[in-house]
Amino acid sequence: MSRSRRLHACLAIACALVVGSAGAAPDSSPDQMSAQCRQRVAKLFDETWPKRTLDAAGAQVNFEDHYSAKQKRCFFLETVSRLTHSPALKRILPRETQRLSDAVARRDYGKYDAWDDMPPLTCWLQETKCSSKEEWQQLIKPFMQD
Repeated sequence: MSRSRRLHACLAIACALVVGSAGAAPDSSPDQMSAQCRQRVAKLFDETWPKRTLDAAGAQVNFEDHYSAKQKRCFFLETVSRLTHSPALKRILPRETQRLSDAVARRDYGKYDAWDDMPPLTCWLQETKCSSKEEWQQLIKPFMQD
């Protein structure tokens, strides 16, 4: 699927999710909201990444979902793992990119991007910058756990 088609699919899904969430019962239990969140994120990924790969080189896409009862939001963590050529080191290295987003509003909260065990190229969550995967994991913990 081309990038523009994925973008259009994401926009269509986002619109459907916003419309669908408007009809949710205000007194839904956290378990019901968690189940709806899981379904919403699974559907989003099935439509956007049907093969769970980005390219012929085999980059893998995975996701985690979490409904935060405290924040009353459905979050998802997208992880893309791939082998990437490092021009500076002149070799192929594993590269991981993670993106934390609101599954309904499709708003990005933060991003982590790094080669192997090197300092990240990008690491931020909202207004906070981070300098390691461990810091990133601590920053996203309140969004992915209650």
